[in-house]
Amino acid sequence: MKKKFVLIVLVIAAFAVFAATAFRSALTPYVTFAEAGRRGGSVQVSGTADKATAHLDVETGLLHFNLTDRAGQTVPVQFAGAPPGNFDEAESVVVVGNLHDGVFEARKILVKCPSKYQAK
Repeated sequence: MKKKFVLIVLVIAAFAVFAATAFRSALTPYVTFAEAGRRGGSVQVSGTADKATAHLDVETGLLHFNLTDRAGQTVPVQFAGAPPGNFDEAESVVVVGNLHDGVFEARKILVKCPSKYQAK
């Protein structure tokens, strides 16, 4: 009976450690480009995309555009893939990825579009 109890406690503790580690690695903080450079690793940067600079390089398949973060710093962003469908209407853009050699390499692009339910 005692061995069974110890085994159950060990399994629960192992699961709790695994869950905490998985949850922590899934968290990606919102930062500015300056903070992203200091931190390294995967981060989220929210800002305004300069749609005039957005272009898709058909040879490499990379989307390039400039993003200005909430602190006012503008950094070029590259993303492997096409822009999200509503990229042109977006009020703000969130890019998830890493800052590398002055270019933000995005793994994901999230867009916030104006709500059709807000008063004009």
